[in-house]
Amino acid sequence: MRVTISDREFVKKPGAAGARRLRVGVAGLGVVGGGAALELIGAAARYELCAVLVRDREKPRAPELDGVRKYTDVGVFLSEGPDVIIDALPCGDAGRILTERALTQGVSVVSANKQAVFGSLARFHRLAADNKAAFAYSASVGGGAPMVETVRNARNAGKINALTAIVNGAVNYILTLAGSGVSFDEAVRRAQAAGFAEPDPEADLSGDDARAKASILAFEAFGVEIAADKIEVEALDAARAGHIVRDSRAWRQLTRIEKLGDGVVARITYECVDDDGFFSAVRDEGNALRVVNATGADFTCADKGAGRGPTVRSLFADLEAISAAAEASQEISLKNPPPLA
Repeated sequence: MRVTISDREFVKKPGAAGARRLRVGVAGLGVVGGGAALELIGAAARYELCAVLVRDREKPRAPELDGVRKYTDVGVFLSEGPDVIIDALPCGDAGRILTERALTQGVSVVSANKQAVFGSLARFHRLAADNKAAFAYSASVGGGAPMVETVRNARNAGKINALTAIVNGAVNYILTLAGSGVSFDEAVRRAQAAGFAEPDPEADLSGDDARAKASILAFEAFGVEIAADKIEVEALDAARAGHIVRDSRAWRQLTRIEKLGDGVVARITYECVDDDGFFSAVRDEGNALRVVNATGADFTCADKGAGRGPTVRSLFADLEAISAAAEASQEISLKNPPPLA
Protein backbone atom coordinates (compact mmCIF):
# COMPACT_ATOMS: atom_id res chain seq x y z
CA MET A 1 0.00 0.00 0.00
CA ARG A 2 1.29 3.45 -0.82
CA VAL A 3 0.72 6.29 1.61
CA THR A 4 1.15 9.83 0.36
CA ILE A 5 2.56 12.56 2.58
CA SER A 6 2.33 15.94 0.85
CA ASP A 7 3.26 15.16 -2.75
CA ARG A 8 5.82 12.47 -2.01
CA GLU A 9 5.37 8.79 -1.29
CA PHE A 10 6.90 6.13 0.85
CA VAL A 11 5.90 2.49 0.83
CA LYS A 12 4.19 1.27 3.97
CA LYS A 13 4.53 -2.51 4.05
CA PRO A 14 2.11 -4.72 5.96
CA GLY A 15 3.63 -6.44 8.96
CA ALA A 16 4.49 -10.09 8.57
CA ALA A 17 2.06 -12.51 10.18
CA GLY A 18 3.01 -12.94 13.82
CA ALA A 19 5.85 -10.37 13.58
CA ARG A 20 6.35 -8.12 16.59
CA ARG A 21 5.62 -4.51 15.86
CA LEU A 22 8.61 -2.20 16.04
CA ARG A 23 8.35 -0.05 19.16
CA VAL A 24 9.05 3.58 18.29
CA GLY A 25 9.44 6.59 20.56
CA VAL A 26 9.18 10.13 19.20
CA ALA A 27 11.15 13.00 20.74
CA GLY A 28 9.50 16.33 20.00
CA LEU A 29 5.92 16.90 18.86
CA GLY A 30 6.39 19.99 16.75
CA VAL A 31 5.67 20.20 13.04
CA VAL A 32 7.87 17.23 12.10
CA GLY A 33 7.62 15.14 15.26
CA GLY A 34 3.87 15.60 15.44
CA GLY A 35 3.54 14.47 11.85
CA ALA A 36 5.72 11.43 12.47
CA ALA A 37 3.69 10.47 15.56
CA LEU A 38 0.43 10.65 13.63
CA GLU A 39 1.85 8.52 10.81
CA LEU A 40 2.98 5.91 13.33
CA ILE A 41 -0.52 5.77 14.79
CA GLY A 42 -1.87 5.30 11.27
CA ALA A 43 0.58 2.44 10.71
CA ALA A 44 -0.36 0.58 13.90
CA ALA A 45 -0.17 -2.81 12.19
CA ARG A 46 3.56 -2.29 11.70
CA TYR A 47 4.65 0.15 14.41
CA GLU A 48 3.80 0.80 18.03
CA LEU A 49 4.15 4.42 19.16
CA CYS A 50 5.26 3.53 22.69
CA ALA A 51 6.01 7.01 24.10
CA VAL A 52 6.81 10.62 23.26
CA LEU A 53 9.31 13.04 24.79
CA VAL A 54 8.02 16.61 25.15
CA ARG A 55 8.84 19.78 27.03
CA ASP A 56 5.29 20.35 28.29
CA ARG A 57 3.06 17.33 28.96
CA GLU A 58 -0.02 19.52 29.40
CA LYS A 59 0.19 21.32 26.07
CA PRO A 60 -2.83 20.56 23.85
CA ARG A 61 -2.03 18.04 21.11
CA ALA A 62 -3.86 16.34 18.27
CA PRO A 63 -6.66 14.22 19.76
CA GLU A 64 -5.13 11.06 18.26
CA LEU A 65 -2.21 11.52 20.70
CA ASP A 66 -4.34 11.71 23.86
CA GLY A 67 -3.66 8.10 24.86
CA VAL A 68 0.07 8.15 24.13
CA ARG A 69 2.40 8.20 27.15
CA LYS A 70 4.20 11.55 27.35
CA TYR A 71 7.41 12.17 29.29
CA THR A 72 9.67 15.14 29.96
CA ASP A 73 12.62 13.10 31.23
CA VAL A 74 14.97 11.36 28.79
CA GLY A 75 15.69 8.46 31.12
CA VAL A 76 12.02 7.69 31.75
CA PHE A 77 11.29 8.04 28.04
CA LEU A 78 13.96 5.44 27.20
CA SER A 79 12.76 3.16 30.00
CA GLU A 80 9.68 2.48 27.85
CA GLY A 81 11.92 0.14 25.85
CA PRO A 82 11.73 1.55 22.31
CA ASP A 83 13.49 -0.30 19.52
CA VAL A 84 13.93 3.00 17.69
CA ILE A 85 13.59 6.66 18.59
CA ILE A 86 12.82 9.46 16.16
CA ASP A 87 14.62 12.66 17.13
CA ALA A 88 12.56 15.64 15.99
CA LEU A 89 13.62 17.91 18.86
CA PRO A 90 14.19 21.59 18.07
CA CYS A 91 17.29 21.75 20.31
CA GLY A 92 20.64 20.41 19.17
CA ASP A 93 22.06 19.93 22.67
CA ALA A 94 19.01 17.97 23.88
CA GLY A 95 19.03 15.83 20.74
CA ARG A 96 22.74 15.10 21.14
CA ILE A 97 22.25 13.89 24.72
CA LEU A 98 19.25 11.79 23.73
CA THR A 99 21.03 10.22 20.75
CA GLU A 100 24.11 9.34 22.78
CA ARG A 101 22.08 7.74 25.57
CA ALA A 102 19.88 5.82 23.15
CA LEU A 103 22.74 4.40 21.08
CA THR A 104 24.67 3.49 24.23
CA GLN A 105 21.65 1.43 25.29
CA GLY A 106 21.39 -0.27 21.89
CA VAL A 107 18.35 1.75 20.83
CA SER A 108 18.40 2.76 17.16
CA VAL A 109 18.05 6.43 16.24
CA VAL A 110 16.41 8.06 13.23
CA SER A 111 17.17 11.77 13.36
CA ALA A 112 15.84 14.91 11.71
CA ASN A 113 17.85 17.01 14.18
CA LYS A 114 20.74 18.37 12.13
CA GLN A 115 22.16 20.43 14.98
CA ALA A 116 22.34 17.29 17.14
CA VAL A 117 24.19 15.10 14.63
CA PHE A 118 26.42 17.73 13.02
CA GLY A 119 29.90 17.47 14.54
CA SER A 120 29.14 14.13 16.23
CA LEU A 121 28.63 11.82 13.28
CA ALA A 122 31.81 9.74 13.62
CA ARG A 123 31.21 9.24 17.34
CA PHE A 124 27.56 8.30 16.88
CA HIS A 125 28.39 5.80 14.13
CA ARG A 126 30.94 4.14 16.43
CA LEU A 127 28.42 4.03 19.29
CA ALA A 128 25.82 2.47 17.00
CA ALA A 129 28.26 -0.17 15.76
CA ASP A 130 29.51 -0.98 19.26
CA ASN A 131 25.97 -1.47 20.55
CA LYS A 132 24.43 -3.15 17.48
CA ALA A 133 22.04 -0.28 16.80
CA ALA A 134 21.22 1.69 13.66
CA PHE A 135 21.91 5.39 13.29
CA ALA A 136 20.15 7.14 10.38
CA TYR A 137 19.79 10.84 9.63
CA SER A 138 18.63 11.29 6.03
CA ALA A 139 15.90 13.67 7.25
CA SER A 140 18.48 16.03 8.76
CA VAL A 141 19.46 17.37 5.34
CA GLY A 142 17.49 17.68 2.10
CA GLY A 143 13.93 17.16 3.33
CA GLY A 144 12.30 15.08 0.60
CA ALA A 145 15.47 15.14 -1.53
CA PRO A 146 17.55 12.03 -0.69
CA MET A 147 20.86 13.86 -0.36
CA VAL A 148 22.59 11.46 2.02
CA GLU A 149 21.71 8.49 -0.19
CA THR A 150 22.78 10.33 -3.35
CA VAL A 151 26.18 11.22 -1.90
CA ARG A 152 26.67 7.59 -0.82
CA ASN A 153 25.77 6.35 -4.29
CA ALA A 154 28.25 8.77 -5.85
CA ARG A 155 30.97 7.78 -3.38
CA ASN A 156 30.43 4.07 -4.09
CA ALA A 157 30.78 4.72 -7.81
CA GLY A 158 34.10 6.56 -7.50
CA LYS A 159 36.03 9.14 -5.55
CA ILE A 160 34.04 12.36 -5.12
CA ASN A 161 35.60 15.59 -6.38
CA ALA A 162 33.00 18.16 -5.36
CA LEU A 163 29.35 18.73 -4.60
CA THR A 164 27.00 21.69 -4.88
CA ALA A 165 23.63 21.93 -3.17
CA ILE A 166 20.65 24.02 -2.19
CA VAL A 167 20.04 22.83 1.35
CA ASN A 168 17.72 25.40 2.97
CA GLY A 169 14.12 25.30 1.76
CA ALA A 170 13.07 28.38 3.74
CA VAL A 171 15.81 30.52 2.22
CA ASN A 172 15.06 29.23 -1.27
CA TYR A 173 11.39 30.11 -0.73
CA ILE A 174 12.37 33.64 0.36
CA LEU A 175 14.67 34.04 -2.65
CA THR A 176 11.92 32.88 -5.02
CA LEU A 177 9.57 35.51 -3.61
CA ALA A 178 12.27 38.18 -3.68
CA GLY A 179 12.93 37.34 -7.32
CA SER A 180 9.28 38.11 -8.06
CA GLY A 181 9.51 41.52 -6.35
CA VAL A 182 8.27 40.69 -2.83
CA SER A 183 9.98 42.65 -0.06
CA PHE A 184 12.38 40.87 2.27
CA ASP A 185 10.24 41.26 5.40
CA GLU A 186 7.12 40.05 3.60
CA ALA A 187 8.98 37.08 2.09
CA VAL A 188 10.19 36.02 5.55
CA ARG A 189 6.67 36.40 6.95
CA ARG A 190 5.24 34.20 4.20
CA ALA A 191 7.93 31.55 4.76
CA GLN A 192 7.00 31.46 8.45
CA ALA A 193 3.28 31.29 7.70
CA ALA A 194 3.88 28.36 5.33
CA GLY A 195 5.80 26.46 8.02
CA PHE A 196 9.11 26.60 6.13
CA ALA A 197 10.85 29.07 8.47
CA GLU A 198 10.77 29.03 12.27
CA PRO A 199 9.11 31.82 14.28
CA ASP A 200 12.69 32.94 14.89
CA PRO A 201 14.27 32.62 11.42
CA GLU A 202 17.79 33.52 12.53
CA ALA A 203 19.27 30.06 11.89
CA ASP A 204 18.02 30.15 8.30
CA LEU A 205 18.98 33.74 7.54
CA SER A 206 22.39 33.65 9.23
CA GLY A 207 23.36 30.48 7.39
CA ASP A 208 23.72 28.37 10.55
CA ASP A 209 21.18 25.86 9.23
CA ALA A 210 23.06 25.50 5.94
CA ARG A 211 26.39 25.30 7.78
CA ALA A 212 25.25 22.25 9.78
CA LYS A 213 23.95 20.55 6.64
CA ALA A 214 27.19 21.30 4.78
CA SER A 215 29.18 19.56 7.51
CA ILE A 216 26.91 16.50 7.28
CA LEU A 217 27.33 16.30 3.50
CA ALA A 218 31.11 16.76 3.81
CA PHE A 219 31.22 13.80 6.19
CA GLU A 220 29.21 11.66 3.78
CA ALA A 221 31.38 12.64 0.82
CA PHE A 222 34.85 12.76 2.37
CA GLY A 223 34.63 11.34 5.90
CA VAL A 224 35.55 14.72 7.36
CA GLU A 225 33.48 16.70 9.84
CA ILE A 226 34.18 20.38 9.16
CA ALA A 227 34.06 22.63 12.21
CA ALA A 228 31.39 25.34 12.07
CA ASP A 229 33.91 28.18 12.21
CA LYS A 230 35.71 26.74 9.17
CA ILE A 231 32.69 27.02 6.88
CA GLU A 232 32.43 30.35 5.10
CA VAL A 233 28.84 31.60 5.16
CA GLU A 234 27.12 34.61 3.61
CA ALA A 235 24.04 35.76 5.54
CA LEU A 236 20.75 36.87 3.99
CA ASP A 237 19.46 40.27 5.09
CA ALA A 238 17.27 43.05 3.72
CA ALA A 239 20.17 44.62 1.79
CA ARG A 240 21.15 41.36 0.09
CA ALA A 241 17.52 40.54 -0.70
CA GLY A 242 17.01 44.05 -2.06
CA HIS A 243 19.86 43.53 -4.50
CA ILE A 244 18.25 40.30 -5.67
CA VAL A 245 14.89 42.04 -6.13
CA ARG A 246 16.50 44.75 -8.28
CA ASP A 247 18.65 42.29 -10.23
CA SER A 248 15.66 40.27 -11.56
CA ARG A 249 17.79 37.20 -12.30
CA ALA A 250 17.61 33.79 -10.57
CA TRP A 251 19.62 33.73 -7.36
CA ARG A 252 20.11 30.75 -5.06
CA GLN A 253 21.93 30.02 -1.81
CA LEU A 254 24.54 27.47 -2.93
CA THR A 255 26.56 25.22 -0.65
CA ARG A 256 29.81 24.18 -2.33
CA ILE A 257 32.09 21.49 -0.86
CA GLU A 258 35.28 20.25 -2.46
CA LYS A 259 38.46 18.38 -1.70
CA LEU A 260 41.53 20.62 -1.91
CA GLY A 261 44.82 18.85 -1.27
CA ASP A 262 44.60 17.11 2.07
CA GLY A 263 41.68 19.22 3.26
CA VAL A 264 38.00 19.78 2.57
CA VAL A 265 36.62 23.28 1.99
CA ALA A 266 32.97 24.35 2.28
CA ARG A 267 31.41 27.72 1.53
CA ILE A 268 27.83 28.97 1.39
CA THR A 269 27.13 31.98 -0.81
CA TYR A 270 24.41 33.60 -2.92
CA GLU A 271 24.97 33.13 -6.63
CA CYS A 272 23.16 33.88 -9.88
CA VAL A 273 22.23 30.55 -11.50
CA ASP A 274 20.68 31.76 -14.76
CA ASP A 275 23.22 29.66 -16.69
CA ASP A 276 22.57 26.52 -14.64
CA GLY A 277 19.32 24.88 -15.66
CA PHE A 278 19.37 22.38 -12.80
CA PHE A 279 19.58 24.85 -9.92
CA SER A 280 17.61 27.65 -11.57
CA ALA A 281 14.66 25.24 -11.84
CA VAL A 282 14.64 24.75 -8.04
CA ARG A 283 12.00 27.14 -6.78
CA ASP A 284 10.00 27.81 -3.62
CA GLU A 285 10.94 25.42 -0.77
CA GLY A 286 12.93 23.11 -3.05
CA ASN A 287 16.30 21.54 -2.28
CA ALA A 288 18.73 20.05 -4.79
CA LEU A 289 22.14 18.39 -4.94
CA ARG A 290 24.70 17.71 -7.64
CA VAL A 291 27.72 15.49 -6.93
CA VAL A 292 30.61 15.04 -9.36
CA ASN A 293 32.95 12.11 -8.85
CA ALA A 294 36.32 11.24 -10.34
CA THR A 295 34.75 9.48 -13.30
CA GLY A 296 33.10 12.74 -14.35
CA ALA A 297 29.64 11.35 -13.62
CA ASP A 298 26.97 13.61 -12.12
CA PHE A 299 24.68 12.33 -9.37
CA THR A 300 21.69 14.55 -8.65
CA CYS A 301 18.50 14.73 -6.63
CA ALA A 302 15.88 17.41 -6.05
CA ASP A 303 12.62 17.74 -4.13
CA LYS A 304 10.88 19.84 -1.51
CA GLY A 305 13.29 20.61 1.28
CA ALA A 306 11.09 22.15 3.98
CA GLY A 307 7.81 21.41 5.68
CA ARG A 308 6.24 18.48 7.49
CA GLY A 309 5.48 16.19 4.56
CA PRO A 310 8.92 15.84 2.92
CA THR A 311 10.74 15.48 6.23
CA VAL A 312 8.34 12.87 7.62
CA ARG A 313 8.65 10.91 4.40
CA SER A 314 12.42 10.89 4.79
CA LEU A 315 12.15 9.77 8.43
CA PHE A 316 9.94 6.89 7.40
CA ALA A 317 12.30 5.80 4.64
CA ASP A 318 14.99 5.28 7.30
CA LEU A 319 12.51 3.67 9.67
CA GLU A 320 11.39 1.24 6.95
CA ALA A 321 15.00 0.19 6.34
CA ILE A 322 15.47 -0.55 10.05
CA SER A 323 12.15 -2.37 10.23
CA ALA A 324 13.00 -4.51 7.21
CA ALA A 325 16.33 -5.52 8.77
CA ALA A 326 14.63 -6.39 12.04
CA GLU A 327 11.98 -8.51 10.30
CA ALA A 328 14.67 -10.42 8.45
CA SER A 329 16.26 -11.17 11.86
CA GLN A 330 19.42 -9.45 10.75
CA GLU A 331 21.72 -7.44 12.95
CA ILE A 332 20.51 -3.88 12.44
CA SER A 333 22.93 -1.92 10.28
CA LEU A 334 22.69 0.66 7.54
CA LYS A 335 23.91 -0.14 4.06
CA ASN A 336 26.96 1.78 2.87
CA PRO A 337 27.92 3.50 6.14
CA PRO A 338 29.89 6.71 5.55
CA PRO A 339 33.68 6.58 5.59
CA LEU A 340 35.47 7.61 8.76
CA ALA A 341 38.53 9.77 8.54
